Amino acid sequence: MQIGKLKFKMPMLQAALSGYTDRAMRMLARRFGCELTFSGVMLDKCACHKSVLRMKNYQIHEDDHPIGGQLLGTDPKIMAQAAQNFVNQGYDVIDLNFACPAPKVLRRGRGGAMLDNPRLVIEIFRAVRDAVNCPLMMKLRIGIDESEAAREDFWRICEDAISGGVDALIVHGRTTSQYFRGKADWSVIEELKKKYPAATIIGSGDLFEAADIIEKMKIAGIDGVAIARGAIGKPWLFRQIIDQLEGETEIYKPDISEQGRIILDHLDMLCELYEPKKRVWYFRKFLAHYSKGHAAGRKLKMELVTAHDEDQLRTAIKKWYDVS
Repeated sequence: MQIGKLKFKMPMLQAALSGYTDRAMRMLARRFGCELTFSGVMLDKCACHKSVLRMKNYQIHEDDHPIGGQLLGTDPKIMAQAAQNFVNQGYDVIDLNFACPAPKVLRRGRGGAMLDNPRLVIEIFRAVRDAVNCPLMMKLRIGIDESEAAREDFWRICEDAISGGVDALIVHGRTTSQYFRGKADWSVIEELKKKYPAATIIGSGDLFEAADIIEKMKIAGIDGVAIARGAIGKPWLFRQIIDQLEGETEIYKPDISEQGRIILDHLDMLCELYEPKKRVWYFRKFLAHYSKGHAAGRKLKMELVTAHDEDQLRTAIKKWYDVS
């Protein structure tokens, strides 16, 4: 997979996820073979404040490269300045988010709400393209809704972005109005790659199991995949994708004890980012996903997410995951 001047051995990346892809989640993804990770989504106006970029989750360490930053916004000048600030901070890739379907984002006309305004989307793209010399990506959905006009807007954005030199398009196979309901439509992603074979097209949507991910990628003929929700509580998914691609007879699957050690490692990494009380509260959303791979299921989940403090949480993890 190639994104501008950056080349990757494996056709996958860890997508930006607001409230999830902090340094801890990024480092776990790298441990399991993901070469390109992203920090969380940031509003352009926030990225224009140096104090925000000094926050721990947006500071970059030597082992963080290559790393991407994703921006949300509606003003070309502010988006361009925000992208410059990201590059000055040390980010290697910029991704423009025109795909987020979160209601609070849509209410302000950002993210996926912008897909019915191709002119402004491309104006922002061009402003950022002129402002930075690093690889520049755009994340899209296949339309703001399922109307013919919305699909025409999608194709216009893709055509103008590709002709304008975008380094990669990440396309989620749902419309904005679909949110995460129903199944992602990968046929549109396949059609996009056929129409623009020289462009780097990265697919997104319903990527949870390695074998299915490889199948989707092969059928669509695309350059790579952006793993988002599928990596929450399952960072070893990246290793499983690699095993599938390399034709391994045995696909990596951590046993319960190893899963427990991974969870504890994740918690240890959070110690560098959050104070104790917030750390336990914040980790609950990850624990809800980690517990899905355990036979105890809901019973385990309830004990983990209701732990009062970190000591109680660590004790519960060691007990349920047989970690000595």
